[in-house]
Amino acid sequence: MAQPPPLPLASLHTQQEVAPSDGNLTELAQGAVDGPQSIDKHNQGSEAKASTADGDGNGDSDVDDDVDGVKRWVVNPEPKPHKISEKRRADNAAFQLWIEENQHDLSKRVRKLEIGDAESASALLRDFENRKIITSPRDYQLELFERAKTQNTIAVLDTGSGKTLIAALLLRWTLQNELEDRAKGAPKRTAFFLVDKVALVFQQHAVLACNLDYPIEKLCGEMIDGSESKEFWAKMFDDNMVIVCTAEILNNCLSHSWIRMDQINLLVFDEAHHTKKSHPYARIIKDFYLQAENVEKRPRILGMTASPVDARIEPEKAAAELEALLHSRIATVADPTVLQGTISKPRKEIVFEYDRSPANCEAELQRSLKALVGGHEMFRKPFAFTSYAASELGFWIADRFWQLYFKEGDTAAMEAKTIRNSRKRGDLDNVSEQHINQLREARRLVNDHTFLSPSLDQSSLSGKVIKLVEILQEQYMDADSDRKCIVFVNQRNTALLLADLFQQPEIQMPGLQVGVLMGGGTGGSGYESKVSFRDQVLTILKFRRGELNCIFATSVAEEGLDIPDCNAIIRFDLYDTLIQYIQSRGRARQAGSEYIHLIERGNGLHLGKIAQNKQHEDALRKFCAAMPEDRKLAGNNYNMEYLLRKERDQKQYTVPGTGAKLNYTRSLICLVTFTASLPHPPEVIIAPEYVVSPVVGGFQCEVMMPSTSPISNAVGKIHTTKAVAKCSAAFEMCLALLKGKYLDDHLQPIFTKQLPAMRNARLAISSRKRGYYDMRLKPEIWSTLGTPSELYVVALVLANPTALSRPSSPLLLLTRQPIPEITPFYLFFGTDRSSQVLCTPVAESVKLRQRELDSLAAFTFRIFKDVFSKEYEPKAEDLPYFLAPSRNSHTFDFSSAKDANGIIKWETLDFVRENEAIKYSFDKPDDFFHAKFVSDPWDGSRKFYLRGRRYDLKPTDTVPEGVVAPRHRAWRTVCKSHDILNYSNSLWSNARSLFDFSADQPVVEAGLLPIRRNLLDENIDDEDTELKKCFLVLEPLRISSLPVDVVAMASNFPAIIHRIDSALVALDACKMLGLGRINPKLALEAFTKDSDNSDEHDAEKVNFRVGMGSNYERLEFLGDTFLKMATTISIYTLVPDKSEFEYHVERMLLICNRNLFNNALEVKLEEYIRSMAFNRRTWYPENLTLIRGKRIDVSRRHVLADKSIADVCEALIGAAYLTTREKNDFDMAIQAVTAVVKDPKHKMKTYSDYYAAYEKPKWQTTTPSVTQTDMAERFSLRMGYTFKHPQLLRSAFHHPTYPLSYENLPSYQRLEFLGDALLDMVCVDYLFYRFPAADPHWLTEHKMAMVSNRFLGCLAYTLGFHKSILANSAAIQRDLADYTAEIGEALRAAKEEAASHEGGTEDNFKRSFWVDCARPPKCLPDVLEAYIGAVFVDSEYDYGEVQAFFEKHVRPWFEDMQLYDTFANKHPVTFLGAMMQTQLHCHDWRLLVKGAGVVAVDEADAEGGGALGLIGGGPAKSQQVVCAVWVHGKMLAHAVSSSSHYGKIAAAKEAIKILGKMGVGEFKAAYGCQCVAEVEGLLEAHHGSAI
Repeated sequence: MAQPPPLPLASLHTQQEVAPSDGNLTELAQGAVDGPQSIDKHNQGSEAKASTADGDGNGDSDVDDDVDGVKRWVVNPEPKPHKISEKRRADNAAFQLWIEENQHDLSKRVRKLEIGDAESASALLRDFENRKIITSPRDYQLELFERAKTQNTIAVLDTGSGKTLIAALLLRWTLQNELEDRAKGAPKRTAFFLVDKVALVFQQHAVLACNLDYPIEKLCGEMIDGSESKEFWAKMFDDNMVIVCTAEILNNCLSHSWIRMDQINLLVFDEAHHTKKSHPYARIIKDFYLQAENVEKRPRILGMTASPVDARIEPEKAAAELEALLHSRIATVADPTVLQGTISKPRKEIVFEYDRSPANCEAELQRSLKALVGGHEMFRKPFAFTSYAASELGFWIADRFWQLYFKEGDTAAMEAKTIRNSRKRGDLDNVSEQHINQLREARRLVNDHTFLSPSLDQSSLSGKVIKLVEILQEQYMDADSDRKCIVFVNQRNTALLLADLFQQPEIQMPGLQVGVLMGGGTGGSGYESKVSFRDQVLTILKFRRGELNCIFATSVAEEGLDIPDCNAIIRFDLYDTLIQYIQSRGRARQAGSEYIHLIERGNGLHLGKIAQNKQHEDALRKFCAAMPEDRKLAGNNYNMEYLLRKERDQKQYTVPGTGAKLNYTRSLICLVTFTASLPHPPEVIIAPEYVVSPVVGGFQCEVMMPSTSPISNAVGKIHTTKAVAKCSAAFEMCLALLKGKYLDDHLQPIFTKQLPAMRNARLAISSRKRGYYDMRLKPEIWSTLGTPSELYVVALVLANPTALSRPSSPLLLLTRQPIPEITPFYLFFGTDRSSQVLCTPVAESVKLRQRELDSLAAFTFRIFKDVFSKEYEPKAEDLPYFLAPSRNSHTFDFSSAKDANGIIKWETLDFVRENEAIKYSFDKPDDFFHAKFVSDPWDGSRKFYLRGRRYDLKPTDTVPEGVVAPRHRAWRTVCKSHDILNYSNSLWSNARSLFDFSADQPVVEAGLLPIRRNLLDENIDDEDTELKKCFLVLEPLRISSLPVDVVAMASNFPAIIHRIDSALVALDACKMLGLGRINPKLALEAFTKDSDNSDEHDAEKVNFRVGMGSNYERLEFLGDTFLKMATTISIYTLVPDKSEFEYHVERMLLICNRNLFNNALEVKLEEYIRSMAFNRRTWYPENLTLIRGKRIDVSRRHVLADKSIADVCEALIGAAYLTTREKNDFDMAIQAVTAVVKDPKHKMKTYSDYYAAYEKPKWQTTTPSVTQTDMAERFSLRMGYTFKHPQLLRSAFHHPTYPLSYENLPSYQRLEFLGDALLDMVCVDYLFYRFPAADPHWLTEHKMAMVSNRFLGCLAYTLGFHKSILANSAAIQRDLADYTAEIGEALRAAKEEAASHEGGTEDNFKRSFWVDCARPPKCLPDVLEAYIGAVFVDSEYDYGEVQAFFEKHVRPWFEDMQLYDTFANKHPVTFLGAMMQTQLHCHDWRLLVKGAGVVAVDEADAEGGGALGLIGGGPAKSQQVVCAVWVHGKMLAHAVSSSSHYGKIAAAKEAIKILGKMGVGEFKAAYGCQCVAEVEGLLEAHHGSAI
């Protein structure tokens, strides 16, 4: 799209210090986010809440009352200044200074448009029309197209002025009419695009197939040799609507009457000047067109040529003959200035003279070979060429020919050819033998010859070649030059040998990369193999990319082929005709280009040839100028003020109140000013586009506004001139803007005031900014207290009880309210010993009497006292839950229990209630000392299991070796002997005197229980859990009345209840948000934050908390994508009349972290986040009065990053999605989105609400045209989905540059916005389920491959989508043609590689071949996403159709995801970051981006050199930005680009290239780097974003 010039108006958009990355709407809306902010040590809750209000901090703003549905919290009337470090500020200032100092270099080949105060309105208009306002296609192209629709026309336009564009427009119009005629029952007709050369068959077919989504076939002699028949052509006719072929093919077909002239609807003659004498072009017209009986059924004719003159005859006569032969009328421009701004011609033509070579010179090797094989027929042409070469090129080149001619491996082929020639002539065998021997001798002679190196003197090279070397040395003085040059020669061998010469070390020049471009040829005179069209295309592609910058070409490069514009054209061999001169000169279209003639000094023939062609060209121009007015194309070069004076009906409007006047002249400037104020990324300049069409009475213009404009288009009145018609359209648009109040009463734009939220929003939040928040430790269910009469039972069971390594039995948890199902989780008991804990609800509740309640309470309090050393005041009404022993084992199915009372072991409860402890005396039998649980009343850390009596030990015996020493102080200080009695007595020294324990009592062996209780940590080993052997006397200890199997399970209870508490707290949060049905496991996962940087998926975890289970990372990754999809569908549905840019902003306001964060704080969601691992002091019940035991001081606050809170919101959406995904039910996830975004633009509760709110626009429901229906039918066959509304499909391929006047459908932008989110979701869902163990960093990197523009462009190509794009931009069509040529070649190579392996087939090609291809034009992935969006809307929001598209077309490319393991790392910015951090250990670097203050103008013509550019015109212009890699205050590398995104990539690539040549020491010395290796876990600072 053409861009407007900078205006002398106050800037409404300020350039950011660091330009935002492309596509990042967070940054587009707020500007680049600065570096890390320090952790806020204060509570952030109140501040965050205040930010949701109207700006006065009252905190009670109602969202529904906000103007235009925009949340007030995003508006910051007095925002705090960004915290920019002094270092960063200094770098930005230095970068700005560097740009200013290097402005000249940065502006090379960049053309500024400056507007002076003194310039008149008409001068401004001329500038705007030539630079900005006129967009593609050009007016003369549209006028010629309109003329060609009504009469046979020969377009005589200069090379590069867009003739192929006219043909494409006419073909598309013809085919659409053909479809209409067929629908009415008319017989089929076909269009023929005729070319003169075989190579052009392939090129023009590729161009048309790339741009017209209709059946198109290509035919040339070698493709159909011997296969032509009536049946063959009947099939061709039935299957295709366009046939591209050489003229002889059609001539032959018509001759056999395989097709009749009345079956053809359009004949396009490419390079129509060949229509003469008995050329097939002429024969088709003479023999068949003119002989057709039904004149009305004759096809329309379009001829295209740069000149009607193709011989040395008078232009008037040539033109008249051409018109007569083609039965057409020539149309050309009235004045060459019409084409200014469209094509550039050579700045100057230069004649260089060279010295004449000696006559009749012959090289020594030539004479020897001629004497030996001079009589052989096969050497006739080679000798003819070397004779020419010796005199015209030099002896070295003549000798070099023979050296290459007799290259290895060719002798056998020559001998075979010699034998064939002899047999044809009937020679005797001995003659053949003689010839073969002579051939071998010639081979030996050449091998033995001493070949000298070339030198710049006439003993080696001719004066002509020496002059060429001098010219090229001057052209390529700068080794880094991006110049392009073509050297035209007459013979193939000349091109090959000159290219070979410039690759010799003695002649080779730095920066010169040579290639050869020539026709297919027939062989016989040269050493080269036959050249295919593919070879030609590859040479041109390399030339375009800069891999080659100088081509030696034959006449094949003069016409037809799409060759990049050149800086220099050198006619090494002069042209013979005017058309050769005009066409070859047309290749020099770069600004400041040169056209160089090489002539022999004193050669009158050469001088006469130049003079004659100049004379013929002047005569041709005079002829064109003298043509009748109805044969000329008007253009826009007239004086505007004069034209306006002539127009009597021009309008004027005066604004009431202010008196501001709007007239035709001012309307253009007013509209440009308004357009510049529209929202747009800072690196892009936007402008209105004008399409002028001839109509009855003159011309009518439609102006189309950028997608961000509130009014999309307006149509002006009919006027007699194009220029005034444009003013009229601009005038009507300004009136519409005034009516809509988008212009104020002073005709100034007020659009900047329409979206304050978008412009002032601070949407991003930092992962580093942290705040202290309250934290819920216990779920709501435990807050229900009092004396219960009924309890609900949950059995706590070990799935693998043997892992505990000691007997245990299930523990029963009894609660006042039913507990939701708790997902099984693991406890870890040592190395390779773990078990799931099953929390199984029992169906029936337990009805309680007081005695039973007392027993339950006593048992529960006893566990706290004996097992955990906490003695509470025994009030049953204060217990949140009760514990009970089970009558059944771990293998029992508790879910099937019918009687809850029956599974409780009441006798154990009664025993424990009645016995504080088991009484002990020294005379107990031996079995008493087995399987008892013993605790130390004086030291709560000492708990023992009794294993039996030891008769071999006495209390006074020394503790045996290997027993772990007790921790009590007396053992270390007052105990004189470390005997068993002292080991058992943990009293301190003062208390010991109060007790006298017997030294004559039984000694028992016991196991000391470990005090570690975090059994949720999978890293636990046997040392942490096994019982330590020890020996005791029991008198100082207490024998618990709790059974040991109950104690074994009760020891696990802290970890179990901690996990249950966490799950229930998470479920409480879900219930608060109306999401109570979320799977408990997923709910807990969504609220689990197990490190300080859980949101940094690819970073080492900081302060990682073990044993918390899965964190929210994966769910956040999934939920983020669903949030994007849900809000996208909602915005698409509810807001049908806004631009794509506004859509992105509207969505960002909903899904941005700032919105999620603020909404979370409003409901105190941060309190429910589980950021604390198991703590043995926090699991105890609350509300109990502690009598004895260590008092618990529990922190109820935690530190959370703002972003972590927002991430949990997204994870919650992911949990809701997964809960019902298997049922294809999105309702809960949609409710989660509604809950967290809290916005009127997403109030949906169920998935069906989306489509219920959708109102079909009128354009979708109108009766489709035949063209639209035909497109839908073809896509149905190709894609498998049949559109109910073909208009949706057609709209999906409407590029924004396509005028509504051509087809009244919206562009694909809204559908692309929708399809992008749908595709993201289906790709993420696939990765999430296929790789359940993959971390979010891996998932993100591989998702990047699946949704990258590179892949989507490749997929769109393979699906043929590029053929259906309707665009009015030559640059787009040129880019499409270039890309399809490259990706097609890459696909072919991948298939060939697959088929070359044993047993391989083409279908098994490596699916990742596209990774190394160039970026596709953005419109290609856009239309793919728009197609997905169109299918979704057409199917009434059926997400299953999106999944079907993915399964059929996307998934096959990603079956082997290992192919894309390095895809993300290949990104230059990512790679540079890794290089700086891991290899060079440098942290003081960043990517900086600033506007360059210049406007780049692509001096290429609208067509990019001819055929490959199609629908559009005008130079591409864009605001430039400078991107730099800044290291320790110094410039490392920089790049200039029209986009910050691609500028960063280019700068990073350049930096990588520089750093790749430097060692670490060299780098640190050069940039003064004293950084040390970064500490693991630190966050990256200011380096910029890769995307």
